[in-house]
Amino acid sequence: MAKQQPNQKRFTQTVTIIIALVAVFAFQYDQKGQTKQAPKEEKQQSQVFHSTKDAKNVQTAASDQDLLTISWDGTLDGDIVHLNDNRATFTAEELRQTFQADGSKLNPVNGLSLSPLDTLGRSGQANFVVSKKAMDQVTKRPSQIPKSVRPSGWNQGDRFNGTAWVGGYHQNPKVSLGGTKQALYNKSHIVGYQFFGMPTMVTENMTTGTRVENAYPGQLVPEDDIRYAIKQNPNITIRGQVTPIYSGNELLPRGVHYMAKSVEDNGQTLNLNYWIFNVQPGVSINYMTGAATIQ
Repeated sequence: MAKQQPNQKRFTQTVTIIIALVAVFAFQYDQKGQTKQAPKEEKQQSQVFHSTKDAKNVQTAASDQDLLTISWDGTLDGDIVHLNDNRATFTAEELRQTFQADGSKLNPVNGLSLSPLDTLGRSGQANFVVSKKAMDQVTKRPSQIPKSVRPSGWNQGDRFNGTAWVGGYHQNPKVSLGGTKQALYNKSHIVGYQFFGMPTMVTENMTTGTRVENAYPGQLVPEDDIRYAIKQNPNITIRGQVTPIYSGNELLPRGVHYMAKSVEDNGQTLNLNYWIFNVQPGVSINYMTGAATIQ
């Protein structure tokens, strides 16, 4: 084989280096493009499938009352427990229920069914079927929930007169959460306002819930999952059921059992089963009265 001349050898080396640099830059550009796209996909999935991706605390329970035996781990992440492999337990008949409106406060619009207050003045289970059509009819939410809408445990020293809670005084200390000071208690919607609007603004659809239970992370997680699922699949409906669970005669629920499942595809789009604790880190709650002590 003929020996290469020095100039020819340098030329060959230069070409080799250039080719290598082009390959490196191309790889980095490709990786950078993939990095830009990944967060968007991850964000979309986390909204709809939050429960299955982050299921750190999975439990089983034979009945709603059995949920009271589950211990909270004291952390914000532990506020939501995933039940039955995070699958709703609706029967085929329950999944097909539609809850037609009858003009009453408990069935005010198609798709929403509330329970009457019990003999202790506590709100109960709510069932619903939400659709894009129902959500499109929701008007802007008022800045405040009316004072006449008062769930059990909201006031101290009050009484239930058989129809509504009267008297007493409201105790709502500020707590540290998310880097700010916030009120400990919210009037927590059982079925979110975003699904049916003003018909949800009644005592029968409220509990005295901590800020953590209501929104941080709390019930806002399944509500956002439902809203996002319908936004991405406007032709489906979501069957939901939310049950406040009380221990004995206590006025504040220990938590809520939240199930939701997409109807038309039998849960392929959305299927969740949560136990959400009514708790707040650093706060001791008297569930019999609603009195709270900052620890």
